[in-house]
Amino acid sequence: MFRNNKVVHNSYNSPDSINAIDWDLKHKNADLFNYYVELIKLRKNHPAFRMTSADDVARHLVFDNVKNQENLISYSLKDNANGDPWKEIKVIFNGSDTSRYVNIPKAKWIVIAEDGQIDAEGLGESKGGKLTVAPRSALILAREK
Repeated sequence: MFRNNKVVHNSYNSPDSINAIDWDLKHKNADLFNYYVELIKLRKNHPAFRMTSADDVARHLVFDNVKNQENLISYSLKDNANGDPWKEIKVIFNGSDTSRYVNIPKAKWIVIAEDGQIDAEGLGESKGGKLTVAPRSALILAREK
């Protein structure tokens, strides 16, 4: 990311002229850079995203039934996974070119990521129900109770 490897596909042993960070690309891609900063902050602040054992993952990760929704993945990290302060975290990835709709249980949800925007502290709130997931984006929701 933010590098131009000048079409050298395996640049492991290449000099700095090939591997150097192109800071102009960082500025041109500031939105993407900031998105990654918030993803890192989210992972750092929430242990649910840092489970280290298969038993924890099996106990806390539940995939949702999204039949007939191509390129859509939806799952929850439940029961204060790995000691997380959030009771449940819902993560939905839409890899399609069109919007998808998901049914989220009615509750007070904190919207963490939506339509290409993310804020580890929250973008706003949702009451659940039928929600739209924008094309090629993630919807991340969290609930405390």
